[in-house]
Amino acid sequence: MATVNAERLSQALHLSEARVYQLVKEGLPKEGKGQYDPIKCMYWYICYLQAALEKKSVPTLDGGYAGEKDQRVRLLTVDANLKELQFAKERGDVILIAESEKIMSDLVLTTKARIMAIGARVAPDLVGETSRVMIQAKIEKALKEALAYLAKAGADGTAAKQPS
Repeated sequence: MATVNAERLSQALHLSEARVYQLVKEGLPKEGKGQYDPIKCMYWYICYLQAALEKKSVPTLDGGYAGEKDQRVRLLTVDANLKELQFAKERGDVILIAESEKIMSDLVLTTKARIMAIGARVAPDLVGETSRVMIQAKIEKALKEALAYLAKAGADGTAAKQPS
């Protein structure tokens, strides 16, 4: 039987030349360097495709297989993960990133407002105070009140703003 080159064989099998060379590595029969018996090669390729169908998988261009079973397992895994995430969200175990960013932003703004308000709130109490210990105690008391408020606001998941 006459032999053909890789280009002619690729046309006969409706494949690219690169795929023909990949199949040679998988066992496609060669008659000589760059020469192929088209009948033997077609028979081999038919058997190759039948084996792939028996595995319920399809050969990919990289020489691997995209199996139906693997795809179903992947789909089931993704579906299960999505349902777990939705359930966790309904339970309140997770929140959206946008919600978290808003809560953190509100908390930062509230913290800034509370700290900046301490000076104005404490200044009248410090007028005329001569004892450094008393001044320090009054400032620390105001700071602890602000921190206690912020801790309560953070625990509630809210950052309600106090009027300045």
